[in-house]
Amino acid sequence: MLYNQLMIVQNTQFPQAQLVISTKTLDFGVLTRNDPSEGRGQATLIIANEGERILVGRISLQVAWVSVYPPDFRINPGESSEHVFTIRSNAETSWTTHKLGSDFIALINSNGGSETIGGYYYSDPSGEKKNKQSPIKSWMLLFLPVAVGIIAGLIYLLSSAAKTSQQNTQETSIAAIHTQAAETFEASMLSGLPTSTEIAEPTVMADIPGLPTVGTTDVIQATFTPWPAESFPSPDVFIRTYYEKLQNRAYEDAWWMLSEKMQIACCYQGGGIPFDIYKAYWETVESVEVNYAYLQAYDTNPAEVTVNLIYHNQDGTTDETFNTVFITSDPVRNTLLIDEVK
Repeated sequence: MLYNQLMIVQNTQFPQAQLVISTKTLDFGVLTRNDPSEGRGQATLIIANEGERILVGRISLQVAWVSVYPPDFRINPGESSEHVFTIRSNAETSWTTHKLGSDFIALINSNGGSETIGGYYYSDPSGEKKNKQSPIKSWMLLFLPVAVGIIAGLIYLLSSAAKTSQQNTQETSIAAIHTQAAETFEASMLSGLPTSTEIAEPTVMADIPGLPTVGTTDVIQATFTPWPAESFPSPDVFIRTYYEKLQNRAYEDAWWMLSEKMQIACCYQGGGIPFDIYKAYWETVESVEVNYAYLQAYDTNPAEVTVNLIYHNQDGTTDETFNTVFITSDPVRNTLLIDEVK
């Protein structure tokens, strides 16, 4: 009897939530400069819960050229929710005539499973609205002689103004010659006078302890970056913040401090999920010391920062690196991004 009760307990399954998505590849259709709509730079994903418990999760974007609303979801059993993905306006800069997109634009995490989705779109340069030339109206032909007369009058006025300006220029030149002659004569007269010795040269105060010497005080030059200082942190502070995020295991926050270019160069390899590859690497590092992070170029974008780091690895080894980090600004997200590391 006890054995049968144990078997019943073992065969009992606890109710679970189950994540189901409508598609693994979003088709944004043909992209134009018009307002985004379904099939014109916008696509809808349906997330359903086919389990027996409430499904809770979040959509984490992996590229910067698309946005999603809403990013979070909470779905009762048997129900679903719609999430609209929209291509950002800055995608226009990469328009070409071929298919664009990515196999991995978003990661969906939930208590009922995880999924990844891709997305594609086509550009349509020929889809721009062109101004149609309307036929010439008859009244425009009647207005043509009047327009010719107006143009002829303008040419005459401009010609008269040019002649007047030329005469004024000649008179000014003659007056300038007379003035120069008078100044030359006055200079020759003054050159014959004795040099004054009564006007003393400016005296330079001797060095007095506690007082700065005149002419030797250093002038502090304000440094600047290509971004408004009130809108962004300084690049060297941004670098230190990035490694503090990693040391505190805030991997997702640190991941979004990288540009899409840097994310691709770092972790789009081996067929795995880029964020998981990124996280797995930093799990092997116990801590990172930032010895220094100095901004090298103040007026370029991306800005150049020289960084010296000491890695303390989980296996007990220590590595020291000297890197040059290039930082760019993202006006869409209003933040700085690490764009390249050499």
